[in-house]
Amino acid sequence: MTRSQRMVRLVGVWGVSLVLGFGLVGSACAEPRTPKVADKFYPGDRAELLDLVSELLKRQPQPVAAKKPRVLIVPHAGYQYSGLVAANGFRQLQGRHYDGVVVVGFTHQAQFDGASVDTREAYLTPLGEIPVDQEAVAVLQTYPGMTHVEAAHESGEHSLEVELPFLQASLDQFRLVPILMGGDGLQEAGQLADALAGLARLGDYLFVFSTDLSHYHPYDDAERIDDGTINGILSETPQAMQRLFAAGQAEACGRGPILTSLLLAQKLGYLKRELLYRANSGDTYGNPSSVVGYAAIGMFDRPTATKQLLSSKAGHALVTAARAILEEVIGASKTTHAPGLKGFSELAVSRGMFVTLRKNGQLRGCIGRIESNQPLAVILRDVAIDAATHDPRFPPVTAGELPDLEIEVSVLTPPTPLASINELVPSRDGVILDAQGHRGVFLPQVWDETGWTRTEFLQELASQKAGLAPDAWQRATLLIFQAQVFEESHVAAREAQ
Repeated sequence: MTRSQRMVRLVGVWGVSLVLGFGLVGSACAEPRTPKVADKFYPGDRAELLDLVSELLKRQPQPVAAKKPRVLIVPHAGYQYSGLVAANGFRQLQGRHYDGVVVVGFTHQAQFDGASVDTREAYLTPLGEIPVDQEAVAVLQTYPGMTHVEAAHESGEHSLEVELPFLQASLDQFRLVPILMGGDGLQEAGQLADALAGLARLGDYLFVFSTDLSHYHPYDDAERIDDGTINGILSETPQAMQRLFAAGQAEACGRGPILTSLLLAQKLGYLKRELLYRANSGDTYGNPSSVVGYAAIGMFDRPTATKQLLSSKAGHALVTAARAILEEVIGASKTTHAPGLKGFSELAVSRGMFVTLRKNGQLRGCIGRIESNQPLAVILRDVAIDAATHDPRFPPVTAGELPDLEIEVSVLTPPTPLASINELVPSRDGVILDAQGHRGVFLPQVWDETGWTRTEFLQELASQKAGLAPDAWQRATLLIFQAQVFEESHVAAREAQ
C-alpha cells in the first residue's frame, strides 16, 4: 500500500466523524501564505537570499552524519544572528529525501490552546513556492488538540517562516506541514507528539522544531544557562526537561517545541540526540552584555544494539500464559500447565525476565530474574508466582483481584558495564547497581513513570532498591540492559531499545 493509499484509508475511516459532528477543523485555503518577515529576518531579494543561505551552509560545516536526521531543533532569529547555527543543522539534510517536512514553531503573538496546523495550499518565500502536504494536514486534524487558528499563521510570526529558505536550499523538493503551538505544557506537547508519531507511521517525515535558547543575559551567564538547556535536551526525559525549565536551570522561548521533540523522540524509538552547533548573538553579531543563545540539535535512529528478542506472538503468549498460571495458583482454574508455549522455539532461549502486575494503574507486584540459565518458557511460572505472592512491598494477590490486574512481561538483554553516566539512555536502559554487598535494579519503564534525570534515577536506585546512601551509585558497579516489554492491555510489543 502506498503512502497516499494509507492516508486516504486512514482519513476515510476517521471521516465518519463528520457525520457525528466531529468535523475536520478547516479546509484548504486557496491563497498561499506570503512572507511576513522577509527584509527583516532575512533578505527579501531572491538572489541575495540564495547567496546568503548557500554561503552559510558552506561555512564552518558540521560533518554530515551517516544517518539522515529524523528530528532537527534549530533557532529562528535573524540570519545575521542565528543563521550560522541553523545552517549547521540544515546542512545534515543535503542529498537526503523525505516524503514531507513538518515544521513546528510557536506563537509569539496569538493566544490559543493546542497546536494549529495551517490548511492553505502553499507557502511562498523569495526562493519560490512550497506546497503544503494536504493529506498530512487532514490526518493531523483528526487528533485531539489539533486546531486551525488563521490569525496565528497570517500574523507576522517568524518562528516557522525563517526555517523555510534553509529547507528550500537543502532539499530538492518537499511538501510542508506547518504547525504553530499555542502553549508550552507537557499535555499540549504530548498531544502534538501523539499526532506527529501517527504521521510518522504513514511516511518518511522530517520534524523540525524551532526555538532559541536563553534571552538577554550577559555572555557568561547565557553560556551557563544554555549549557543546562542543551544538556537537558541531549540527555533528559521530557518530564525532567520541564522541571529544568520550571527551576530556571534551562531557558528557551520554544519550550513547547522542545518538549514535543523529546516526547516524539521516545515514540520514534528513543532517538540518539546530538549537538551539531551552538553559539549566541555575542559570537555572531551583537553586544556580549546582552545575548540570545542558539543551538542546532539533530536526532537520529540509534544503531540497533540487539535484534528483537521475541516476536510479538511469542511475547503475547508469555503474557497469556502468565495469567493462566496465576488463575491456576491463586484462582479457581484447574489448568496445570501454561498453555501455548511449546510451539515457540524462541522461548527455549535462556534470558532474564520480569513480571509486573498493576491494579487500576498502580503497581501491585514486580519480581524477576536479571539473568537465568533456564528457558523463558520455564522461568515464567516462578517469576509470575513470585510477583503475585512474594513481593515484600505488597500482600499476596487474592483471587478476587485477578480480574483487575494488568500483567506485563519484560524480556531482558544480557547486562553490560556502564562506563559513564553520559552513556546512560533514559527510557531505553535499565540499570543494575552493585555496591557493598547490596544490589538494586530499575527496569527501563521506571524512566517514563517518574521523569527522573540520570542523577536522580541513580540516586533513587541506590536508596530505594539497594538501601544505600543516594550518592553510593558513584562508587558502585553499574550494569545496563534493555527490555522488550509485552503488555496485556496492548497485544503489540513495545521494544524499549
